Amino acid sequence: MTGPQPRNGIMDLPPYVGGKESLPGQEKIFKLSANENPLGASPKALEAYRMAGENLEIYPDGHSVALREALAKAHGLDINKIVCGFGSDELLQIMATAYLQPGDEAIHTEHGFLVYKL
Repeated sequence: MTGPQPRNGIMDLPPYVGGKESLPGQEKIFKLSANENPLGASPKALEAYRMAGENLEIYPDGHSVALREALAKAHGLDINKIVCGFGSDELLQIMATAYLQPGDEAIHTEHGFLVYKL
C-alpha cells in the first residue's frame, strides 16, 4: 500500500532557498524573513532571558500556574478554565481523556502532527 500522494505539479515546484548567510563586502547579514533583527533583542527580552536562566536547576511548573495566572489576568478569564500543555499532542490527549467515554469513537488525522507516523 502506498501513502498519500501529492497532487499533480507539487513535486515540480522549486525547493525553498533560504536567505544568504553572507554577501561579499558585508560584515553581517540579517535575514528579515527569518525574523532576524538588525536592531538586536529588546532589553525586556534580554532581561526575561536572564531571569529565566536563574532557575535552570528547578524543574518547570507542570501546571503552568504563572502562565495561566498571566493569561487569566490579561483576558479577564477564570484561571481554572485555562488549560496549558506541552505541545498540541498533549492538549489533544487531555481533551480526549476529558470528553471521550469508554466505547466512544474519535476521528483524527493520521498526518496532523509529528508524533504520528508520516
